Amino acid sequence: MNKMFPVLKREYMTRVKTKGFIIGTIALPLFMVFIIAVPVFLALFKSEKPCQLVVLDLSQQVYPLLISALDDTTTSGARLYQLSLWEVTPGNLSIAKIELAKKVDKKEIDGYILIPTDVFQKNYAEFYAKNVSNFEQNRTIERAISSVITRIRLERTGLDPIQISQMVRTVNLKTFKVRAGKEEEDTGFTFGITYVLAMILYIALLLYGVMVMRSVIEEKNSRVVELVVSSVKPSHLMAGKILGVGAVGLTQIFIWVSILAFLSFYAGSLVTSIFSVPAAEIKLPSIPVSVLIYFVVFFVLGYFFFSTWYAGLGAMVNSEQEAQSLQMPLIMFLVIPVLMMVYVIGNPDSTLSIVLSLIPVFSPIVMFMRISVQMPPFYEILASIVLLILSIAAMIWLVGKIYRVGILMYGKRPNLPELIKWIKYG
Repeated sequence: MNKMFPVLKREYMTRVKTKGFIIGTIALPLFMVFIIAVPVFLALFKSEKPCQLVVLDLSQQVYPLLISALDDTTTSGARLYQLSLWEVTPGNLSIAKIELAKKVDKKEIDGYILIPTDVFQKNYAEFYAKNVSNFEQNRTIERAISSVITRIRLERTGLDPIQISQMVRTVNLKTFKVRAGKEEEDTGFTFGITYVLAMILYIALLLYGVMVMRSVIEEKNSRVVELVVSSVKPSHLMAGKILGVGAVGLTQIFIWVSILAFLSFYAGSLVTSIFSVPAAEIKLPSIPVSVLIYFVVFFVLGYFFFSTWYAGLGAMVNSEQEAQSLQMPLIMFLVIPVLMMVYVIGNPDSTLSIVLSLIPVFSPIVMFMRISVQMPPFYEILASIVLLILSIAAMIWLVGKIYRVGILMYGKRPNLPELIKWIKYG
């Protein structure tokens, strides 16, 4: 067993000292901080430049009410939408549009709104601007015009539009996540963080599994393995490789989880101090420690399960090209949970989600997603972990036999009968 540790140390040290490991370890947290900080920054410092709009009101009824409907203001109290009326008739509409288009091109105005004569019957208006990709602005203008049209229609029927608008006001639904008897407002954070962490699991399991396979193939092709197995048992060599690369992955995961936990607990304070925003206005949800612990647990178990397969796969082939087709089933076992991600997050306690979370090839990702969204009964988590550990033990026994023979075999890739012979011989 002592001879396994030099292999483990070599696999670990040769990887953690590489630029790729250092860059990858730093890049992901920076990316996470970036995607969290940028929306907050943009929300706090969004542009408040007044929008100069010209209105072509062929209905001759909408413009006066539209001024009061588009009453958004900047922090300084100035009107955000500054409207002006352009007198026009259906006969000279085309000329007016040409002139206004020139003004838009010269940036004299930001755009213009065309209210058709039959707007009350056809239910549409037109907005022309150099940039029509500001969907928030588009929705604001659309809602304002819609409210004005509705008000005019109600006035025509003799109803009080103010009373009607109060009676038909929409209700905003606030969502609160209940966890461990506590309530926390959740506007999509759980979905987002579950999606991100599940994708990290998928990428990490695939990346480090392939890393083990490549290590085996490289040593096999260079014939270094022939020298190594003369002093180290093949089983110890395989274990050293898996544990060494696994330690690299665990180091990286530990760093990521530590940073994620820090951001989860202190992001609100950081935003408050950096942007001078009152703490009461900052409502950033936190990630439960239990979720981060289970993330590490299922990474470790998932890694041992898949890397054992990849080690055996590396011993069976002579090059990465040969391994391409053979590793497709393993990749599919990782891809299927990703394809099921939206369903599992939306239905964590459905029969399909429960069954998938108990199948070892899917459980590292699926069970973690269930835990992150809605903590399942402990016996289900325990059953998933036990089944995964038993499967790992079975894989080590089976793949160990393939590895013992395969690392010293060159030439043609084994077919199924030959593989069975390897297992019997091993």
